[in-house]
Amino acid sequence: MKTLSLLLIILGGFLCVLQINWLSKGYQVFQKENAPASSQAISHASEYVSSPSSFVEGDKIGVLQIPKLERTVPIYEGTDEDTLKKGIGHVSSTPLPGDDSNSVLAGHRDTFFRELDQLVVGDKLIVKRDNTYLLFKIKKLRIVDKQDPTVIVPKPRKTLTLTTCYPFTFIGPAPLRYIVEAELITKPKIERE
Repeated sequence: MKTLSLLLIILGGFLCVLQINWLSKGYQVFQKENAPASSQAISHASEYVSSPSSFVEGDKIGVLQIPKLERTVPIYEGTDEDTLKKGIGHVSSTPLPGDDSNSVLAGHRDTFFRELDQLVVGDKLIVKRDNTYLLFKIKKLRIVDKQDPTVIVPKPRKTLTLTTCYPFTFIGPAPLRYIVEAELITKPKIERE
């Protein structure tokens, strides 16, 4: 019995160290990339220049700024586990943020999309691709089943959809998804150097 207890303690310690390591890597990326979003990000006027859509898994395609949470998060192409440890992932089968239809970004609820549930309809999201800023306004928040087919669907307007697991405090694989839908509200702006 003592041997079993000792093995369970060692296993628990090992799993705890793995979780701390994973959270630490995510936090380091967050600290490196995080800079409060400013109104300067939307104050530059010009026409939009489309970025190439030939990104490969793991390529950095931009950043997502969430002014209400004072958070800036890197966006990478793809949604595999290694990618989601570095930042949030762009679902490859959807258009890039700011392009026509519905661009979907996914992230973990306990790292980069922590506190996403504090956002409300009307809050702003900013995506920076190259030197181009795209301003989105949140239009809808919803909770859906993890297999819900309505998350990754075409939209008539330029839409940015954020998805993460839900509930936020659930331990283990969560059964639901928290969805934030935002629409592009201004012509994209190019930052002047």
